[in-house]
Formats: sequence, structure tokens, C-alpha cells
Amino acid sequence: MTKKCLFILCMLALILSSCAKESYRKVWPESEPQISGVECSASGNIAAGDSIFFSLDIYDPLTPLSTLEADLFVADSLIVIEESIRTKGNEASIENHGMYIPFVAMLPESSDASLKLTAINVEGTETSVSFNFTLVRPSLPETLYLSYDDVVVPLTRSSENRYLYESPVSEDGYPMQMTAHVSDSESLESSTIIWGAADSSNAADIGTATGAGASFDFRGWMIEQITFNTYSFLFGVEGFQDSYFVNGVQLNASAGVYSADINFTQGEEFSIAGFERPAACYNRDFFDYDEESGRCTFLRDSGTWTVSYYPDYDYLWVYRFDDVAPAAFWLVGHGFNSSPRWYEFYETGGWNLENINQLGYIVRTGENQYQTTVYLNNAHEWGTFEAEIYSDRVWNKTDGMLITESNLSGDITGITISASDGITSTDGFVPGYYRLSFDTSAGVGSEKLTVTRLAD
Repeated sequence: MTKKCLFILCMLALILSSCAKESYRKVWPESEPQISGVECSASGNIAAGDSIFFSLDIYDPLTPLSTLEADLFVADSLIVIEESIRTKGNEASIENHGMYIPFVAMLPESSDASLKLTAINVEGTETSVSFNFTLVRPSLPETLYLSYDDVVVPLTRSSENRYLYESPVSEDGYPMQMTAHVSDSESLESSTIIWGAADSSNAADIGTATGAGASFDFRGWMIEQITFNTYSFLFGVEGFQDSYFVNGVQLNASAGVYSADINFTQGEEFSIAGFERPAACYNRDFFDYDEESGRCTFLRDSGTWTVSYYPDYDYLWVYRFDDVAPAAFWLVGHGFNSSPRWYEFYETGGWNLENINQLGYIVRTGENQYQTTVYLNNAHEWGTFEAEIYSDRVWNKTDGMLITESNLSGDITGITISASDGITSTDGFVPGYYRLSFDTSAGVGSEKLTVTRLAD
């Protein structure tokens, strides 16, 4: 048999198989679902946080039913709810089905909204009915309540902003951090509207009395008054904030971290201000610090760099989060931190790619030359420190570094190569502050690492 004949036979078999499969499919007569007995509460004004209810009967004399699609839309697109209700046979009755409309941040006073109910049969033929209504914000009392620990603080509506609620001014101040609920009743259990946990700090979402509280985090503030905005669902504070300046730029506070993008010129002096111990917190990989003058000199390439100060660890991180090799490398692992002092926080977990305070930014110091300075400590839950060198912050080593025993030198007592071609601790290791200097001129797999112990 020729190849041409074999090809023709194969194609014929496929066609016959396809026709056979198609013949097994039931093709229903052309018809469309019929909707009757419709009752729906979606009319007039409906407040967010309430539910709408509907009942209806669906009948298709010729074709079995498939689903009822219930779609709720708000004109400003803040809320879109889509729900599928399975229907079987030729008739179905939906009785008093409820759809909850959430109360969300940034919701206007009123919005045009609609509910569309679409009956669909198994052939895809549709019949729809729609109901229009106005979605309004729920009515809130003049006083809300902030609850944290065993404390309940009244929040009174501002006379200048109807959405803003304010605590009493306290000379003793409020906590800088707490897990809190805001509610429309002094008792959470008696409340009808409760704000609780959200995806980010200092924001809230509608929750329950037993659900997690919102994360309130204004570290670095002396807080005299707490505010809550019922339009944005955001917390705010009035009071005094710690101020930190680097090269004349004030670092902005967010969840206990102070950061700013700052322009530096290589070789130029600049000042840092507001830090209790500037000689301890300056970045050793980017700055020189003169204790007599209290001024720093920038050592690296001129340009804009992100500077982040963590008061909890009293150190200034300098970095560019989007840098990839060969612009910079990333030290990732556990049992190290960039500050010249060790902190208990680093004794658990690790391998974090998102938070600069758990990474080592390996800065370029010259042609094929890089360094990062870190405190290494095997006082970790896993009994070691371990660090690998990545070319980016998404676990790539394509242009990363693969350290070998023969290319490891310097103060390496108790430091050895890890199973993944990074470095780790072994017998005889003594915790301390170390500078890691890399030479990449020989390419991936042949990098040289020189370890220099700077301090205990």
C-alpha cells in the first residue's frame, strides 16, 4: 500500500468517526424558555449591605433547561455579581432566592443598578427579564465604635466631613499598632455593620464580629487622635511623626517603614538627620560615614536609589528593586540580615523575595566586582545560615552565581558551600558581621567569593 493510499484511509476513518460521534448527540427542536410568575424586590432604593430576593417559574415545552443566570450590575462598576443557578428538566421554580449586595469602599451616595435574570436551555437559547433599582449607601449613626483588645473608643462623625469619624483627642496617646474592628454599635455582637480585616494595613473591609480585625499600623507616630473614613474604609491619625532625612529628602512612613527615592551623586557628601545612632544605621555598602562631621559620602553609581529605614532594625537599606544581573545580584536565604547587629526576628523563616529587610542587595562596586555586607548567624530554627545568589527576584540563576569550594577564600572558618552552590555554616562557624565580595570576571560557575569578617 502506498503512503498516499494510507493517508486517504486515515482521513476517511477520522471523518467517519466524527460523524459517528455527532450522530449520538441529541438535537432538540428550536424553542426558547418561558418565564412567568416573576416576583422581585429589586426596585426603588436598596441599601448596600442588604439582599434582593426573586422568585420565578421557567418552562420550555420542547427543550430541557440548563441554567438561570443572575447578573447584578452597578453603573459605576464597583459591584458586579454573577451567579449561575442550575435548572433541570423542562420546568423549574426558583423561590425567594437571595443575592447579597456588599457594602464596599468608594461607593457613591446612589448608583443606577440592575438585576438581569436569564433562563437558558441546553441548546443555548435565552430569555431574559431585567429589573432596575437604585443602590444607595447604608445609613450610619452619628457615632461608630473602635474596638481593640478590651478597649472600646467612640468615633464621632466630623462636622466638616460626613464620611469621617474621629476619636476623642488623647493626651496619653493611642497605640501605634493594633488589630481593630469598627462597628455601628458599642457591642460587636449587636452591630449590623462591622469593619474588619482587609488586604493591607490601615484599611478595612466589611466583616463580622468573630472575623479577623483590621491591621492598624502607624509605627513612628505619637497618636493623639484616630480617624476612620467610611467612604474609603481607611484609618488615619493626628499627632506627631518621627522624621528622618537622607540627602535633604524626608523619608515617608508606611506601616513602620520609612522610604523615599533619592538622587545621589558618586563621591559627593550628604547629610542624614533624625536618626538616634547615625554611626550604627548607615549603609556600609553604599556610604562612608565621618563620625566627626556626621556626614556621609556616596560610593556607588550616580542616580536615583530607593532608601528604606526600618526603625525596628535601625538600618538604612539602599537598593533598586527592579535590578537584575549584571546590574546587581540578590542574596536570598535564611540566617542573615544587613544590619551590623543581630535581631531575634531573623531566627525563624527566610527565603523572602518581597521584603528588602530580608534580602541582601549585592551592589556593583566596579567592573565584574560586587559586594554585600551582612550579619551571618546560625542561631536559626534550622540550625544554620544559608544564602544563595540569584540574578533577579524571581528565583532565576541564569546569570546568577554558583560558588565552588576552590573559589571561596578569606575568613571562611565554619563557612562552606551549600548543596545549591551558595554558602552555609558548618562546624566552627562564629556569628558576626561579614563582607561578601564577588568577582564575576570568569563567568557563571567560576565566580570568586572573598569573605571578610568585620565585627562580632
